[in-house]
Amino acid sequence: MLLDAHKGLLEKLIPVYDSEDFEDVFQMMTDGEDGPTKLKIKMELHRIMAPCRQIVDLRGKVKGECRPYELDGLTHWLDDVAINTYHKRIKVFGGKFRLGLYEALMNTRNNFRVLHQQQKLSPQQEAPIEQRDTQFDAPVIRFGHYLTRGENRLQLATSVNLELPFNQTVNGITSDISYSGAKFKVPAAFKYNLGMSITARFPKLAEVLNEPRLNQGIDYRILGIDESKENDSFKWLRLKITSDNTLIKWAIEQSLWATRHRTRKNHEDKVIKTRTKGYEHCFLKHSASMPLFFAGSTLKYCLLTQHNKHLWDDWHDERNQPVINHLLSEDRMASLGKAGLKQCSTLLYSFRHDHDGKSYFYSAALPEMTIEQRHLFWHIGAPRSSWRVSRLTVQPIEQEDIERLKEIAPEMVEQMGSLTHIGLLQDLTNSKANQDYRLAVKPQLTGKALQAFRHQRNPIAKAKAVYFDPKPQRCEARFLLDTEVIFHHPSHAAVKGKTVDFSARGLNLQLDTPLPACRDDEVTVSFPQLERLDKKTVLGSIPYKVIRVSPDHLNIQLTTGSGAQAAQGEHFLRKLIQHNENKLVMTEEKLPTGELLMAMHQMLLSRLNSVPYFGEKVDHKVRVKAIGCNFPLPPIARLLNQVGGEDRFSVEPLFKNRVKQMLAETMRPVEVRQPYIHELYLWVQRKGDSISHIESKLINDFNSIDERINFIKGAKKHGEFMAIRVTAVPVLSPMTALIGKELGELARMTLHRARALEEELSSLIGCGELHDITDEVLVRLEIK
Repeated sequence: MLLDAHKGLLEKLIPVYDSEDFEDVFQMMTDGEDGPTKLKIKMELHRIMAPCRQIVDLRGKVKGECRPYELDGLTHWLDDVAINTYHKRIKVFGGKFRLGLYEALMNTRNNFRVLHQQQKLSPQQEAPIEQRDTQFDAPVIRFGHYLTRGENRLQLATSVNLELPFNQTVNGITSDISYSGAKFKVPAAFKYNLGMSITARFPKLAEVLNEPRLNQGIDYRILGIDESKENDSFKWLRLKITSDNTLIKWAIEQSLWATRHRTRKNHEDKVIKTRTKGYEHCFLKHSASMPLFFAGSTLKYCLLTQHNKHLWDDWHDERNQPVINHLLSEDRMASLGKAGLKQCSTLLYSFRHDHDGKSYFYSAALPEMTIEQRHLFWHIGAPRSSWRVSRLTVQPIEQEDIERLKEIAPEMVEQMGSLTHIGLLQDLTNSKANQDYRLAVKPQLTGKALQAFRHQRNPIAKAKAVYFDPKPQRCEARFLLDTEVIFHHPSHAAVKGKTVDFSARGLNLQLDTPLPACRDDEVTVSFPQLERLDKKTVLGSIPYKVIRVSPDHLNIQLTTGSGAQAAQGEHFLRKLIQHNENKLVMTEEKLPTGELLMAMHQMLLSRLNSVPYFGEKVDHKVRVKAIGCNFPLPPIARLLNQVGGEDRFSVEPLFKNRVKQMLAETMRPVEVRQPYIHELYLWVQRKGDSISHIESKLINDFNSIDERINFIKGAKKHGEFMAIRVTAVPVLSPMTALIGKELGELARMTLHRARALEEELSSLIGCGELHDITDEVLVRLEIK
């Protein structure tokens, strides 16, 4: 139609319609049009600018919730999109309600009639758009950040005008407000981003309290965006105030809100906090990375889990003594923990060489080697079963961490106050890629060239290995006992000693003279004094296996061996415990305090350099339930967010067409010690700021190393390359002692919410991590 072709011109003429020089502007802007066309344009302009007294009632006509609004003395029924359209267009129409504005409100983008027309026209006018598979979308949980509030949130439903970037105005309704934050209900038609700064004005509150300053604006930052489960036409924004809060504090104090509302809101805060901690503890319990805590260059604590314990065990010598302190040497820590660095990381390569009954450890950081030394180190180390590739990341402990520690665990400030850095040791070893390290020609260097990277055997590590959850690790009780023993080793003369403590299946001995035993040695122990107590029991030569030897070879810890004689000895010791239970003194297992662990967790979880994900089974199908990360988003999370769009994260590039291989099979309820590993290569192509295509391949998808190298070079030349290490373990029990305590506290406040949260956590069937290993892959394949 003629007027459809002149819509842009009409839009330009509407703002000047009431001006004195309208005729001059009209003639200038329609110059070149013939008389009939000018007449039709002017007639249409007069029509849409005519005053309008019709009531706009959108109930049942739009996809959204309608509420009454009084505008220009008339009560209209508008939804969020329409009210935003009104406030946006009213200025264009000279501040008056006219027929053109009425038609705009009756034809908003979410009007059912408009949506129906668009669906009928789209097949004819546009090529079909490829729909993104939303089954791979997952919500994000911010780790290490809790909505701990120093004041109550008060329920308040009042209008709020939000000013977004790029001069966008959104009209919403407050759900609750506090001195430092707020929760707003806003239309879903607009785009909101985490971290976005907005300005909020409270016109109704300003009128009620007779305080015009509430119309001047208060600055907030978006901390969370929640989808509405009942209606997709609006969202909930969780915000933190970033400007002076004196005015909003005064406004809250001037209002009287019922105590029951404050109580209910505090429960909601506790539910959100407990839910976050539940997912965090599930991640910590199944993480294969090992957290480290340093005081200067000295390692103080290692946080152990069932799935990262192999890293701790790897750095034990033939005496089963920890020597990980040599991997984290003073020189390396001085380099990584320099003052002023927010974060520093390096790749570490290591292997163990056993010679003459002793274990020798070799390790080298990437900057410590020349190219020839590196190639030699790779050629000698990569074929060994002890070969390890690790990434060590170090971050300083800030003053704000200490301040937070004072709030959550003041009794731990003195104990934790000496800590200066947090480290994370990640195992990047992939046995399927070991041949990559031997691609380069072996240099003409002798093995002596690696002597500089061999560690001393002493001193051993003094760091404490702390289990992440304060629950007992011993299989059975231990009791103090001082009785004579004779220790028999197959390669050495018998040595006398005495017991320090014992259990039915273990012994702790102190020998009179040193004996160079090694871990896993098969030995026998005689109990002369105990044998006299029960002559029917043969205690002269009970088989045991060595599990630990002290550096001075005087203290030896043993576990029961195998065979009938070992079983007979175990039976006697168990009977001894039962008959003398009141006389024997039990040795207490030293457990870390919950406050210490919670402080460690808080500092650690706000410094993740991996992206955790959680799996669940719905209708017999496995899918990703949630993703955990920090803000600002790391590169992997940023990519998943760009694929998902807005506040959604999509794992489609990682798991599409691989659900069975990478999710279902790796999350079967079978106990595993080390995680399943997949190495994934991504070729990301962009068009402007948006992603146009992603091609992903597993390392097994390539027929040869050359094909893999060509894929990487092509991705770097014509887009972006990213290598991701995907780990996964089944979740047999997500609960921990600490989260059980949190749920217990929540149950005392709101039992049904605690039960619902427990059911949600119990529905998790698997947990994994996404590691960005782009740098490690490029280094090992020597691609610049």
